[in-house]
Amino acid sequence: MTEKPTYPNFDNLVNQTDAEMQRLGWTELQGREHLMKYYGVRSRLLLTEEELDNFLLYLQLTDSPTPNNQ
Repeated sequence: MTEKPTYPNFDNLVNQTDAEMQRLGWTELQGREHLMKYYGVRSRLLLTEEELDNFLLYLQLTDSPTPNNQ
């Protein structure tokens, strides 16, 4: 299992991305597919703080209920 990142904002960013994914109706699988496509990883645990912040911003700016306009 991957260790949780140590940057101080990690838990806050994960909680915010969880809320945005729920707002959009994304499943865990849809989130993983987006991470694989754009970041080459399957888990937010593997993102840098900047990448996780960028993922959150993407979610906040998205109105579509499913990723990649599928």
